[in-house]
Amino acid sequence: MTLTSEKIKNDFKTVLITGATSGIGSKVAIKYAEEGWNILCHYNSSEEKAVKLREIVCEHGVDCYLFEANLSDDNEIQHFINKLEDFDIDGLVNNAGTYEVYKHFSELSSHDLTSTFRVNAFAPMLITTNIFMHMRDRGFGRIVNISSIAAKYGGSSFSMHYGCSKLALEGMTKTLAREGAEYNVLINTIRPGVIDTDFHKKFPKDMPKRLSMIPMKKAGMPEDVANLVFYLGSNKNNYITNEIVTIAGGE
Repeated sequence: MTLTSEKIKNDFKTVLITGATSGIGSKVAIKYAEEGWNILCHYNSSEEKAVKLREIVCEHGVDCYLFEANLSDDNEIQHFINKLEDFDIDGLVNNAGTYEVYKHFSELSSHDLTSTFRVNAFAPMLITTNIFMHMRDRGFGRIVNISSIAAKYGGSSFSMHYGCSKLALEGMTKTLAREGAEYNVLINTIRPGVIDTDFHKKFPKDMPKRLSMIPMKKAGMPEDVANLVFYLGSNKNNYITNEIVTIAGGE
C-alpha cells in the first residue's frame, strides 16, 4: 500500500530515504524535514510506523510520501523504481539493510548470501543507478550510502555475509562518485559503528564485549548519524565526494 499526500511542495528539495522507519532512517527523515526538505519514505512492511513517521515529518511543514516495497523482491523493486519516476529527487539515502541471517560463515547457504546481498547491495544499486541518471541530467544530486563498521573490519565470523554486502555497496559509491563529480552529483558512504537502535539490541549478550572495544566506551545515537547524513546529503555539502566516513566512537 502506498500512502501519499495531496501535492508535493515544488519549492522545497526532495530526498528519498530507504528503510525510513528504522532507528537511523527515522531520525534521518526527521532531520531533513527540520531543514525544509520534502521526504519520500520507503518502508518494508510496518505501515503503522510509516504513518506515525509521516505525521511527525509533516509537523515541519513539508510534504511526505510513503512507499511500501520488499527490497528482496525484484518485482517490487522495479515497481518502486517506476513510482519514483513522478518525482525530481535531489537527495538519496540508501539506509535499508538486513542482517536476519546469523550464522557462522561455514554454515551459510547460497540462499543466505543471496537474500542478504539482495537488500544490502542489489536493491540500492538498482535504485541508485536509476536516480543517478536523473540527477546527472539536472546537474544536482546528493547520495549517501549507509554501510557499516563491519565493512571496515570484515565483521565477525557470524557477520561475514553482512560485511561483504556492505563492501559491495561501498564499491558502488566509488564508481558513481567518480562519474557524478563533474555533474555536481556528490556521493559518499557512512560507516556507523554500534548505534543505539533496535538493530544492535538483537544481540544483548554481545553488547558488553562490543562496547568495551569502542574507545569512547559507549554506543552512538541515531541523531549523530542523521546529522552527518544531512550534511553530506544536502546542499550544505559542495565539495566532499567519494569519501567513506566512519562514525563509531573512535574505532
